[in-house]
Amino acid sequence: MNLQTKYFIFIAIITLLFCLSIGFDITPLLRGPAPYPPEWQWDYLFVNTMDKLYLPLIVTGLLLGLFWSHETKNIFKKNQPLLIVLLIILSFLFQFSVLYFSRSGIPVLIHRIINPELNSYFTASLQISDPIYFLKNYETEMQQFIYHARSHPPGAILIFYGIKQLIQPFTSFINFATTISPNHTDVKQIWNLLLPIEKATAIFSAFFLPFLSTLTIVPIFKTAKKLYGEKIAIRSSFLFIFLPSIVLFIPINDIFLPLFSAGAFYFLVKGLQDKHTFSFLISGLILFIGTTFNLALLPLLLLFFLFALFFIQKNKLKLINYFKHGSFFALGFFLPPLLLYFFVDFNFLRLIDIILQEVPHIHTRSYTTWLFYNVYDFLIFVGIPLAIVFLTQSKQLFALRSKLFAKIDILFLAFLIMFLIVDLTGSTRGETGRIWSIFMPFLLLPAVVYLTNNKKFSTNLFIGILLLQTLQILVLQEFWVMLW
Repeated sequence: MNLQTKYFIFIAIITLLFCLSIGFDITPLLRGPAPYPPEWQWDYLFVNTMDKLYLPLIVTGLLLGLFWSHETKNIFKKNQPLLIVLLIILSFLFQFSVLYFSRSGIPVLIHRIINPELNSYFTASLQISDPIYFLKNYETEMQQFIYHARSHPPGAILIFYGIKQLIQPFTSFINFATTISPNHTDVKQIWNLLLPIEKATAIFSAFFLPFLSTLTIVPIFKTAKKLYGEKIAIRSSFLFIFLPSIVLFIPINDIFLPLFSAGAFYFLVKGLQDKHTFSFLISGLILFIGTTFNLALLPLLLLFFLFALFFIQKNKLKLINYFKHGSFFALGFFLPPLLLYFFVDFNFLRLIDIILQEVPHIHTRSYTTWLFYNVYDFLIFVGIPLAIVFLTQSKQLFALRSKLFAKIDILFLAFLIMFLIVDLTGSTRGETGRIWSIFMPFLLLPAVVYLTNNKKFSTNLFIGILLLQTLQILVLQEFWVMLW
């Protein structure tokens, strides 16, 4: 038995043991330190849905068949855009097949959109009549919101407003929305209070937001291809589809926010490799737009800074270029909030301060407890197989010592430093598997490189990793409650 097979068997055994532990709920500590409030723990609830297992298995089979066909026969060598389009479609179908398999089924999407106690962004968007006035008075307006909308920037609210404006001309779809009647009594009560256009907005959003999350495949593929080559790009694109965090939290905002983190990073890489100054501007702009949805993207400033510094050092480039490129990135990131301040009196810095005071878990949850559980929760929702690869890479990093920079993946190093610093700040305490999904592309890419180049995983062994990720997704969906 070769070393690759032994390593895969080790990953498989740990993953299977973890899945069994989840199924039997051997200890509630697997789900978090303590129930909410004030701490956090994922709920355990088993409702047998094995009769619906066939759909996610069919879609998984299609994805694995596509992966095997391309790796062994290279059928998309001359038409990679077609492969990416197929991956986006199958990723979308996989998300909905897993939701179909869940205890609540696909109709729960409407509930997750319109129920103000689940995210409240949609509910808050219904109050907007003039977006400029809304931004000017956002600091006052947000005090009236409840739940997540009360402690986040306005991006998530404005996207629902934008969707509402987008579908307004489509009267047939609006009329169709009025014919839908939810079965659940609580959902029906909220639904019946909505106007026809608001119902149509909710239905469209329930499918559009998950679709946005699948588009993250594009910057992941393009970034990986630039940094590591075509094989890593394709493997990374497939593996992204099977990240538990991306599949299990639809349709809330967190699932499509990696589109901003991965998109901004792609333009950073493009700028560094192609010496394309305008790309740095675009990178900064995309990252700022992402922060208008969630401030959790701000630590990526550190990751980008470190990666660019390591890139310049490794490629022996002139340090003056670092400052030149950095100034264009800074222009893209800082100019938009300055323009918002001068033209609509929207003070982003003051908003950050208000939000940090509003986030309750920072003030009520144990700092030391969450130093461990933040990492633990993040690694669960990236997938146990990928978590093991990440820990293996981390262990090797400390073993390299003086030979570190010549051998280590600079993206992995930049990510690890940022990840540890963010954890130590205590700025997030709970649900990091959802909130930190924006960081997952930066663990994913080095992990695929490690499995492919260091461990020399064959096509079949990599398919095994995809299957283990799928198994964990289905087990989590069956036994834990990520969203009601």
